Amino acid sequence: MARSTRTPIDRQPRPTIDAEAVRMFRRGTKFVSEGREGDAEFRKIATLLHRKLGLRPWHPSVFDVSDDDPPAAPDHAFHWKLVVSLRRQLAELARPRLVRDEREAAATRRAEPPR
Repeated sequence: MARSTRTPIDRQPRPTIDAEAVRMFRRGTKFVSEGREGDAEFRKIATLLHRKLGLRPWHPSVFDVSDDDPPAAPDHAFHWKLVVSLRRQLAELARPRLVRDEREAAATRRAEPPR
């Protein structure tokens, strides 16, 4: 029987942004806004979120990057762009307006009488 000559493609896994990642991001940004980046709990959240997003040790943290601060070294730009993209997605999902709208919609559905 002939074997396949297909070469498997080794692709990097795509990051998964779920509700837990959004909660961790929201909690971490609260620590950053309070100036508590040195706390053990913040470091634990940052590490867990880094792993959950599938980032490698050489990737910057989502709490350390900003849109207007690209890296000086051009070889770091790829990793920076990835993390900035993840940060934008997390920030958009973590907006309180979206959570409030979901809660209001759920309350409205519960308040409607059955037909």
